[in-house]
Amino acid sequence: MPSVRKSSPASLALRATAPLLTVRDARHAFSGRRALGGVTIDLYPGQIYGLLGPNGAGKTTVMKAMSGYLDLDSGSVELRGVNPRADREARRAISYIPQNISIYPHLTVAENLQTFGRLSGLSGDELTRRVAWILRLASLEREAKQICRTLSGGYQRRVNICAGVLGHPSVLILDEPTVGIDLDAREAIHGLLQHFKEMGVAIVIATHDLDQAQALSDRIGFLKNGELILEGVPYDILDSVFGEKQEVAVVLWQQPNPRGAEALAKIGMRHTQSPLNWIGFLEPASADSRQIKAALGSAGLDVREIRVREPDLTSLFFDQMS
Repeated sequence: MPSVRKSSPASLALRATAPLLTVRDARHAFSGRRALGGVTIDLYPGQIYGLLGPNGAGKTTVMKAMSGYLDLDSGSVELRGVNPRADREARRAISYIPQNISIYPHLTVAENLQTFGRLSGLSGDELTRRVAWILRLASLEREAKQICRTLSGGYQRRVNICAGVLGHPSVLILDEPTVGIDLDAREAIHGLLQHFKEMGVAIVIATHDLDQAQALSDRIGFLKNGELILEGVPYDILDSVFGEKQEVAVVLWQQPNPRGAEALAKIGMRHTQSPLNWIGFLEPASADSRQIKAALGSAGLDVREIRVREPDLTSLFFDQMS
């Protein structure tokens, strides 16, 4: 039977487009500890790249190298064939927005944007037009005269992103752009990113929000211990890793004894951080909740719930990290 997960049209379109920014065999170490072990990534105009992986995997190091803020031990980063580390104009075409909000809390929204616009090389009427444009685009016109420290975290993040795009960068790199904000603010930021994507900006998002990554990303890269272990179109990766398999989640009422744990492992289940929650990736013939419940019941396990669903990026993260 052919896989349910078909290749996205993006996987074909990308092959016909020249990359805007390239990372080739990037290697770097801090005090002898490897941070990157030969990472290669292509960023394309009008595409969103989701950079995934656990803490310490090398995501921040990759983003700093892409932005021209880090000298690699070996390998290369090029924007249209130019090294941004060595070329100021290339570096100005790349906007890196770290996780920590870096706007001036005592200034108004408009004053912050004017300040960051000047730092981007804007002045006069052009600066005025750009600030008005981004306020309108981000639905921040009513907040323009508010002091930033009085705004919610979601609004401050929106201002932070707006400050980073006033110079119309070709590449936009964001570290956890929606961490710690509410759903409305999250959706507003997603809307901004989609607009920049439509403008042809190449966007990188490093995130632990795997639902966000799956919703926004045209391509993803999964970093682990400084290496890119999976890379490509999300649906293509899910298809190659899981094929027809289904994710089966078993929730128990009580922690299993050794006999119960053996029964769970025998059918392909792995425990999560909680001994009450187990996950496995099973072929359709084995992913029948009634059969699973009966098999576990015969081993003395009291099953609270069984859920069966198609794997997603959260499934992929668990599979690669467990």
